[in-house]
Amino acid sequence: MSEAPHLVRALRRRDLTGIVLNAMIGAGMLAAPAKVYALAGGWSFVVLAAAALALTPLILCFADLSSRFSGTGGPYLYARAALPALPAFAVGWLMWFSQAMSVATLSALFVTYLAGFVPALESGAPRYLTIGLLGVILTSIVLVGIRQSARASNVLIVLKLGFVLAFAAAGVGFVQADRLAIDTSLPTAVPFAQALLIYLFAYSGFERGSVVAGEARDPQRDVPAALIGGVAAVTFAYAAVLLVCVGVLDSPAANDRPLAEVGRQLFGDAGAIAVSAGALAVIVGTILVITISMPRMLLALSEQDQLPRWLGHVHPRWRTPHVAIVISSILGFGFAMASDLLTALTIATAARLTGYILCCISLWRMSRRADAPEPRFSLPYRGPIALFTAALFTGVLLLGATKELPALLVVLVAGLVLWVFSRKAPSPGPRNSP
Repeated sequence: MSEAPHLVRALRRRDLTGIVLNAMIGAGMLAAPAKVYALAGGWSFVVLAAAALALTPLILCFADLSSRFSGTGGPYLYARAALPALPAFAVGWLMWFSQAMSVATLSALFVTYLAGFVPALESGAPRYLTIGLLGVILTSIVLVGIRQSARASNVLIVLKLGFVLAFAAAGVGFVQADRLAIDTSLPTAVPFAQALLIYLFAYSGFERGSVVAGEARDPQRDVPAALIGGVAAVTFAYAAVLLVCVGVLDSPAANDRPLAEVGRQLFGDAGAIAVSAGALAVIVGTILVITISMPRMLLALSEQDQLPRWLGHVHPRWRTPHVAIVISSILGFGFAMASDLLTALTIATAARLTGYILCCISLWRMSRRADAPEPRFSLPYRGPIALFTAALFTGVLLLGATKELPALLVVLVAGLVLWVFSRKAPSPGPRNSP
């Protein structure tokens, strides 16, 4: 019997860095200045600094974890190696769900920005057709190979970085220092945590570089480097965008599209159009990397026999998990057609934070085991740092997303039902692993 087709290790460090950057420079960056300013006012820069500080130990934990493994799945793989089957499944399933919700919300946001050029696309059949066409194009790119996906991701991140640099360069000369002053009292714990959660949503997605590690040439070295370098670059991008929005706009929280409002205020309709066009590239790049990583989570779950094995089938020519790609895209873009789902952004972030917390607990458990895989990026005091990070993000989750926890429980129960049925299904025979 011939060996089953398997994934191709084609991703270089620059490809992984592009995926990490594409994941984080997205809709969160476009909306965060207005939403955070509404909650924290002049303390918005403190919120961004707090988010970056909170993220630092988490990124270091993920760098340590990713340097131990070379397979597909990222957070789920780490949890599967250190935790019992149930919490490991929760990590994989919730991470997959959060990405499906992100595809839905970002697709709706894409149509909203595109409708600024063609208003007829905002509702009805034109809206559905636009989302469907976007889904078909991106899914086709992802289906035909990881190399093609990486090339598209690299092109889009060049466009994104060019957009951010151009926006910052055009606006920084118009920043008024008095608008950056803190003239209100420090927000209380709940609104501060909610504002912090917005920036954590913007940062979230960095783990997608580790999800595709099974297709990287040297993942144990390249994924940690991509994570650390990508987060550092994105922090400067967020700070530059926030500086221009707060320093230029009279009321930064008055418009859901603050970057476009900056362009309009400084350069008229032409400025607003230019910013909106850049925003479209930002959104498409983020949807692309989600479309790449989302099905790899289903693949990892099927490889560990926690979802049906047929979800992990790899196409013999394209060497991609074609079944998981098609199913993930149908659900993600289908949700976008059913509703705008903008309120699901917080649910998606809460799901991802739950996965982060369990990954930190996984690292703590590995630090106490002599048989744990050896890291190539060794984090000093990994055990205490992992526990501190898990506690920190648990606090943020409870303060900022308590209302979303029942919805997460429903999603998890649905996944567990699928897991139970997949375990009862007859096995198709032994698996071949590359």
